[in-house]
Amino acid sequence: MTREAVMAAIRDASRITAICHENPDADTLGSAMALRMAVERLGKQAEVVAADPVPPSIAHLPGASEVRTRPQLEPDLAVVLDGPLSRTGAIATEAGEWLARARIVNIDHHVSNDGAAAVAAWIDPEAAATCEMMALLIPELGVEIDADIATVLTAGIVQDTHTFSHPNATPRTLRVAADLVAAGAPLSTIHRSIYADKAFSTLALWGRIMAGIDQRRDGRIVHASMTLPMLAETGSDAVASEGFIDLLASTKAADINVLFKEVDASHVRVSVRTSARADAVAITSAFGGGGHARAAGCSIDAPLAEARTRLLDECERELDRADARGR
Repeated sequence: MTREAVMAAIRDASRITAICHENPDADTLGSAMALRMAVERLGKQAEVVAADPVPPSIAHLPGASEVRTRPQLEPDLAVVLDGPLSRTGAIATEAGEWLARARIVNIDHHVSNDGAAAVAAWIDPEAAATCEMMALLIPELGVEIDADIATVLTAGIVQDTHTFSHPNATPRTLRVAADLVAAGAPLSTIHRSIYADKAFSTLALWGRIMAGIDQRRDGRIVHASMTLPMLAETGSDAVASEGFIDLLASTKAADINVLFKEVDASHVRVSVRTSARADAVAITSAFGGGGHARAAGCSIDAPLAEARTRLLDECERELDRADARGR
């Protein structure tokens, strides 16, 4: 399962469907849209598919308005980006017949992804973002990175590194980003769109979430919850919570930061951020989730109160394990 095998599959395909993970962010969308633009310039048919809507903060990106909710091309090559096939939500559950007739490859930077459902996979946990990987792959396909491709790739890198402030930003990440900016990516505009331009309703929602902030283990675990009534009170939708976990993770003394997002009465999505003293994957993998050691997520099929208790108990167990290891 190598980068070369993935590139060969892309070169051999006539029709390419780039598939994003559920609740798409700038990294999965940026890498998918960049792939679509690149292979179309090679004379191939291509589409980008995401089960859930494009977040407003990146809806202005080139190609975002053309993202589809289900595959429409005849099955050929399906490229799953920024996560395994199991994380594609309704695509995996409702497009099974289409997927059964397609060849599936996987490009991702999450250490928890083993690429098992793909005929070829390129998994690079050293990459800060899947968009970083795509910025390296596209020129090798014989396609020059222009301003549009550079813009969507930079958006993914900006989001997954919090504009280069997270420890996952390596010298290679910075070199790749510099080349993308040189190609025409508007770095300042992208940063502001993702991290600074918030609607009043979003700030109102964040205020309600922050008002319910709580802690365990003398502040080593900090957590907050977004509920359905909060969304109704502020006139927000669920994507408005994106980015809040980064605010929560700025808590100085915390080793584990958790945001619970109520989807319905029996389903909760969870985002986890940790310091170097705890492993976010160890926490979320107990619930079928995954991601990176410092940032991971999962879903729990349970009411919010139960999900919160189960996840926070696992957080305490991870602190116990970390303390036993002498971290």
